[in-house]
Amino acid sequence: MTTATIARVEQSVRPTHRPGFTDLMRSEWTKLKTLRSTWWSLGTMIFVSLGFTIAACAVYTHEFPTLDAATQTQFRQDTIGLILQPGAQFAQLAVCVLGVLLIASEYSTGMIRATMLAAPRRTPALLAKAATFAGLVFVVAELVAIPSFFIGSAITSTHATTSITDLTSVRAILAFGVYMSVMGLIALAIGTLLRHPAAGISLVLALQFVVPGVLTLIPGSIGKHLSAATPSGASVMMSSGHNASNVYSPAMALLILLAWLAVLGAAALTSIKKRDV
Repeated sequence: MTTATIARVEQSVRPTHRPGFTDLMRSEWTKLKTLRSTWWSLGTMIFVSLGFTIAACAVYTHEFPTLDAATQTQFRQDTIGLILQPGAQFAQLAVCVLGVLLIASEYSTGMIRATMLAAPRRTPALLAKAATFAGLVFVVAELVAIPSFFIGSAITSTHATTSITDLTSVRAILAFGVYMSVMGLIALAIGTLLRHPAAGISLVLALQFVVPGVLTLIPGSIGKHLSAATPSGASVMMSSGHNASNVYSPAMALLILLAWLAVLGAAALTSIKKRDV
C-alpha cells in the first residue's frame, strides 16, 4: 500500500466533525439504555422505594394509638416525611451503585479508552454522561415519588391528612427526584476518582451509612450538625414537612448536598483530565 493510499484511507475514516455535546449525550444514552445493570438498578429503586413507603406508613398507622403525644404530633406535622423518607434512604443505594458502575466498569473493562478516542475532550464526555444519567434518574424517581405519595397518604389518612396541592408536598416530591439524581452524580464522581467498582461502591456505602453514625458520637450539638451535613442527612431534611427537630431547613439541606456534589464533581473532572486512561 502506497503512502498516497494510506492518506486517502485515513481521510475517509476521519470524523467529518467534532462530536458536540448533543452527540455525546446521545452516545451516552445508547450505552445507558443497553446496560442490563441500568434497568436492574432502577427496577430495584422502584421496588425498594414503594416497599419501604408502604411498610413504614402501615407500621406507624397501626402503632399510632400507642405512640406518645410528641411522636403523634410529629406524625401529623411531618406526614410527607414519613411517606417519602424511608424510600429515599434505601432506594438511593440502587442509584449509587449504578452511578459507580457507569464509569468504574468502563475503567475495569478498558472501554474508557474507546470512549476517549471517540471524544478526546474528556470534560464534555464526563459531563454528557452525568447529564444523561441524572436526567434519567430524576424522571424515574419522580414517577416513583408521585404514586408513593398517594399510596402513603391513603394509608395514613386515618390519623393525618396530606394534599398534593400543598406546597410542602410538592416541594418534598420534587426533592425526592433531586436527591436521587444528585446522589447518583456523587456516586459517579466517586467512581471516576477511584476507577474500581468495588472500591467506589464501598466508599459510597460508608459515606451514607457509616460516616453519619460516627459523627453523631461527637459530643454536643457539633456532632448533630456534622451528621446532618452529610448527604444522607440532607435527604431527611429535604423530604421533610414541618419537622422542628431538623437541624437545617430543606433549602439549606439542598445547598449542603450541592456542595458535596461540587467538591466531588470538581475532583472527578480534574482527575479524568490529568490521569491516564
